[in-house]
Amino acid sequence: MDSGSHPLVWSSHPRPAAAPEPEPGGLPPAGQRVNVRRETQGRAGKTVTALWGFQASERQLEELGRALRKALGCGGSAKDGRVELQGDKVALALVWLAGKGYKPVKAGG
Repeated sequence: MDSGSHPLVWSSHPRPAAAPEPEPGGLPPAGQRVNVRRETQGRAGKTVTALWGFQASERQLEELGRALRKALGCGGSAKDGRVELQGDKVALALVWLAGKGYKPVKAGG
């Protein structure tokens, strides 16, 4: 056998780390229009702020939802292409999204 056919068992030289590949399906914030609306229907009278229209993967959406919840100091969830925040946070969400480069639009009444 030649020396090239043996697998590497140990080396004093670290292997270069592979760069993580960007996840497909997301646009930069400047290219996205996001709808923001206050909802109470079907929630036993509880108010939530719903945001939708994001063009991002589920993982990116979850990270965005986490950042929003932390910045606004509320609970919520991110699933099915929507971010829901507990409470009436429409005005705060509009300001936060605009600051991040999104084009937020207040939807509904």
